[in-house]
Amino acid sequence: MKKYSLITPILAIFLAIQCSSEMEEDIQQVDNTTPATSTDSDTDNSSSDNSQTDDTVSYNHKNMLINWVDNIILPSLDNFNSSLTVLKESTETFVNAPTSETFSKVKEDWLASFLKWQYVEMFDIGLAEEIYYKNRVNLYPANVNKIESNISDQNYDLDESVNFSSQGFNSIDYLLFGIGENEEEIILKYSNENLNYGKYLTDVVEKMISLTSDVRSSWNTEFRESFINSTDNTATSSINKLVNDFIFYFEKGYRANKIGIPAGVFSDNPLPDRVEAYYGKNYSKILALEATEAIDNFFNGRSINNLENTDLSIRDYLDYMEAEKEEKLSEKINNQLIKIKDKLSELNTNFSQQITDENLQMLITYDVIQANVVFLKVDMLQSLNISVDYADADGD
Repeated sequence: MKKYSLITPILAIFLAIQCSSEMEEDIQQVDNTTPATSTDSDTDNSSSDNSQTDDTVSYNHKNMLINWVDNIILPSLDNFNSSLTVLKESTETFVNAPTSETFSKVKEDWLASFLKWQYVEMFDIGLAEEIYYKNRVNLYPANVNKIESNISDQNYDLDESVNFSSQGFNSIDYLLFGIGENEEEIILKYSNENLNYGKYLTDVVEKMISLTSDVRSSWNTEFRESFINSTDNTATSSINKLVNDFIFYFEKGYRANKIGIPAGVFSDNPLPDRVEAYYGKNYSKILALEATEAIDNFFNGRSINNLENTDLSIRDYLDYMEAEKEEKLSEKINNQLIKIKDKLSELNTNFSQQITDENLQMLITYDVIQANVVFLKVDMLQSLNISVDYADADGD
């Protein structure tokens, strides 16, 4: 177990809950440096044999799946796709006429699209999983050496796995904020067409659009029908797979990648250069907060384009399965989400700076998030009679 200075008794208790083996460090580093997805294979789970009970059969699984797809997943993809279209337009304008004004517009549209992505990343299922969609859109840290090599050689294929960490939002982060000491120096590099920064920036944006188009098309054709009609409670059914993907994202993509790894939870020392949007300096907190809202909305079944509208959700399903209990697990999960938002709001806008100045606050935030990992991955899955379909060494 990693040791930290100034650990309070409360923090020590939390850390004891999530204390992991050396294998955890390897697994988490893979999450940030190589393509990784949760698997759909059935795994052992002492709390569940995935047999259907009368309660799971009588619950309206199909309507819940329809709500997930039609009111949350597809609208999120549509919104993200629209934001990428805007980003492409401003990128082309900037590359053709690099000025302070056009540069500001690209950065604005990059952030707007990055925020929309936070509502998409957790749905790593179907074609998205097959093409490593999330790894190609939001893998970090960006491989700066590979990016510069691609730009210099002009011999790259963004479909090759070796280039997954040299594309997507964090590569754009480097291209917009990291290739010069100041805005003037960066604009000068784009003004020199022979340096090819403009071409690479355009190629990266277009690749995200292409990938997103493929994922949207798959949902809008045969995959939607097969997804909403897979209502059984089995290891390969839609509910089991997507609930697992949701928890996998919460545990790995959200808890570990955004907070735990840069804070040094899985290493001997903090790694402040591993934060999301590292080169932009001021975006890691806003991205984490937006991701928390996306998690909250999905868990509670809120329509992505009208948050006042809610329909069948994980929360409803959990309440249905725990109808006889006075203290609802869904309330504990939602209350913990509120605590997470409060802790994130207290952090520096720049997580890298927060880690450098006072990393203890990042560690405390991690522990508050970890409490919900236990609620979701252990308590909730047991109540829903769903087995974990991915391997890790968290010791939850």
